[in-house]
Amino acid sequence: MNSRAASHSVMRQVTSERALKRAARQCMGRAGAPGADGMTWKEFRQDLPARITALSAALAAGSWTPGPPRVKEFDAWGKQHVVTIPTVTDRIVHRAVRNAIEPVLERDAYPSWMFGWHRRAGRPLAIAAADRHMREGRTWVVDIDIAAASHGVSLDEALTSVARFVHDGTLLALLCRILAALPDPLAPGSGLSPMLTNLRMTPVDQQLTHPAVRMTDNYTLFCTSRREAEAAWHELTDLLTEHGMRPALAKSKIWRPHPEDLYAAG
Repeated sequence: MNSRAASHSVMRQVTSERALKRAARQCMGRAGAPGADGMTWKEFRQDLPARITALSAALAAGSWTPGPPRVKEFDAWGKQHVVTIPTVTDRIVHRAVRNAIEPVLERDAYPSWMFGWHRRAGRPLAIAAADRHMREGRTWVVDIDIAAASHGVSLDEALTSVARFVHDGTLLALLCRILAALPDPLAPGSGLSPMLTNLRMTPVDQQLTHPAVRMTDNYTLFCTSRREAEAAWHELTDLLTEHGMRPALAKSKIWRPHPEDLYAAG
């Protein structure tokens, strides 16, 4: 099957009971508070086969609707954060949609040097890629964190970012229904936020001309001199501005680090 045909038939990878059971197992492997309906994973598991069968039928018929999300505020790393908590059923649907779409994105959208928020994720892999660049003499590093990478994206922009690569209209309609029910299309806490945030940065990824590594929303460009690094800084910041983003200046700099000093959380 060619890539275009594959991207037209993604919805059936969401609606099958097998796909939903896989998504449920993935979601249950992570601790999570109940959504607005109060249902816990323990309660969901008590009647798992019947619930999955009903969910599969509703998705296939187009009658499924997302539940109301719960919004929670908390303090961390010296600032206030807002997280969206979907119902456990919605989390399964989010995960199934992501499982269906991401193989297409891995093939057609994501660069080989992106290591965050997908199956090739992991700081050790990002460090190893940075180390290779630095061993080749590119020891000056443009290190830019994106400010609020999941904020400021409209529903239309989020859908368009997916529709560039996935052409299954039924799936796109389901995705629209999911995102419209959230307080923000890329709301942190949604099971789709990591994928959609990656897609938001994909146009920038595609236009960079310097050797790069991206770990989640942290770009590092590798240069042979301070002067080259300054030019790369301006290139990246201009691209971010063009696509509605900006650096978090307090966490961004040009420096000559050891690879192990890069991509440290917090």
